[in-house]
This record gives sequence, C-alpha cells and structure tokens, in this order.
Amino acid sequence: MRCLEHVSAICSHIRWESIVVDNGSTDETPRFLASFVRSFPWSAQIVLEPAPGGMRSRNAGAEVARGEILIFLDNDCYPQPDIVDQYARIFRDPMIGFAGGRILPYRCGQENQGAENTLALRDSEVEIRYPAGRPVPSGIIQGGNMALRRRALMAVGGFDLRMGPGTRFPAEDWEILTRIGAEGWAGGYFPGPAVAHDHPRKPGEARRRLRSYHIGMGAVHLKLLANPRTRPIYLPHILRRHLGDMKFHQLKVATQLYGGMLFLHENRGSLADAIRTGDERLSLRMK
Repeated sequence: MRCLEHVSAICSHIRWESIVVDNGSTDETPRFLASFVRSFPWSAQIVLEPAPGGMRSRNAGAEVARGEILIFLDNDCYPQPDIVDQYARIFRDPMIGFAGGRILPYRCGQENQGAENTLALRDSEVEIRYPAGRPVPSGIIQGGNMALRRRALMAVGGFDLRMGPGTRFPAEDWEILTRIGAEGWAGGYFPGPAVAHDHPRKPGEARRRLRSYHIGMGAVHLKLLANPRTRPIYLPHILRRHLGDMKFHQLKVATQLYGGMLFLHENRGSLADAIRTGDERLSLRMK
C-alpha cells in the first residue's frame, strides 16, 4: 500500500508509533500488514476492528495509542516525511487540542488533474487559528490530514459512529472539532503538515460528493443546536451561513436542512438525551 510506504519514510528524532487499523478485511490485507510491521523501522502495531465503519477504526486506533498527539491519515493520503515534526511543533502550545494541515494533489500521470479533484484539497499557506469556545467552520480542517490531542479526544468520548464513511453523514471531521473546541481547546489550520491526496474522480462525482457533504453538515448543525453546550457558540454562526447562502445557494441550504431532519429521524432518542443533560459525550468504542 502506497500510504504505508510513505509512512515508513517519515523522518523524526521524536519517538512515535504507527497504528494501522484493519477494519474487517477479507483479502490478503492481514498478511501484508504483518509484513509491514516486521519491516517497519519504528514501533508499529495492527489493530483489528471487525465491525465496519471509518469512525470505529479511528476510535479503535486512538484507544490503544500510547502517544499524546494522534495524527490521522486516510489510506489515500500520503504524508510528507516531516509531518511528525511539524505537528509536534504545533502541539507544543498546551492549549492546542486539534490541528489540520495542507492536502495537496498527488500527481501521478494526469488522472488527478482538473476541477473534479479540488473538492478534498486544501493548499492554503495561510495559518488560521480558532480560539477555545469559538466556532470552528466546516471544510478548513479535513480528516485526511488532522491531528488531535488524545486527552481532548478522550474527554469528548471519541468520534461519533453515526457519522463518516459507511453512514449518510460524511462530516465526522468537522463534528469532532466542534466538540473539542467547545470543551475548551484551541486549534487551527497550519500549512506546515502536508499530505498528498491520491483520489482520482470520475466526471460528475464532485457534485454528488458535495451534496453528501451538505447532508452531513446539516446533521452537524442539528447536533450543535440541539446541545445546550454548543448552541450558544454555533447558533449565530449557523444563522449567518444560512442567511448568506439563501441568496445564491438555496439548494445547499435545502440539502443541509434535509440532512438535519434525516439525522433527527435516525437518532431522535440520543438527541433528546443531549438536550435533557446539556451534553453529548460518546463512548470511544460504543459497543
């Protein structure tokens, strides 16, 4: 796997470990991963998570991690060799609980060229910081290149299994940032840590994917407004975004409202508990 080849090329004097989650594979993946662990120059371990779900995988890896800083990569995102050192410098600030970096196109031939492939990229060189207890906007920090302080992730109960790959609500990266920020942690987008995203798209896929992102955003909006802890932080932010989009992006607003209603339909009981208790802390494993 190309991603693991790039992980093996990471250079740092800091002690770090690699955790690879096998999420119920049925092919030759276990044999390949065993070979990777044997040849890996630093500490590495394989975690088996038989239940399908991208957030189950991330929670399973976070649960066994021994380090304080967790760097999350998608399997089609290839880290630059200095990514560990880059994130280590960012998290020297004890108030930082979350961070993200650049996601660049992986150029191998011409298959990754064109507008269809810009949706999941972020190449800005401008640093953006978000103070604790303030809104974190969607889309700036993406899950393909994201780091969280393990203590902050544990404090909010881990990733929400109702979101992410395998669900109808692909906004899991933004959702976890909103909870960590509301818990009192600062964070931001930093151009230093970078990955290359190897994700060729078929014509027309960007539109379908954007619609699914808007459905996921609507689900997060509902969670933020339903929870008394996050409502004061995000109500003005969400209203401004909706009012701004109503003039030229009515379909976007309608899709987000649909996503919120869909999430409510599927999770009415858990949202009612959050409203009653004033909090929503999820279990890391949720099994």
